[in-house]
Amino acid sequence: MKKENGFINYIAAIIIVLVVAFLSQQPNFREFGTNIYGQAESQVRSLYERASGWVMATIYPKINSEVEKRGQAIEGELNQQKNNLMQNAWDNIKNYFADIFSKTTGTKVE
Repeated sequence: MKKENGFINYIAAIIIVLVVAFLSQQPNFREFGTNIYGQAESQVRSLYERASGWVMATIYPKINSEVEKRGQAIEGELNQQKNNLMQNAWDNIKNYFADIFSKTTGTKVE
């Protein structure tokens, strides 16, 4: 029984979406759509402002303190990885030119 109710709800939602899509293309409903859009925009803007204020007051300080705690460890790891990358690149460049020099002169360069 519960699956049938869910199925019926999904069908009803699809029909509503199709009706709205059809009516949105009709010139007679343009003014109605403009009014609805204006009302929805103001409500969404107020909800966004409240949610933004809540996030800045509640969540941001917690995240900021965690970032500060772990930031130095992450920075050290990034520097280590950067140094490893630069060393590997330098070794590859050095080996490349040593190989070219060895082939050109016939001597073994290490």
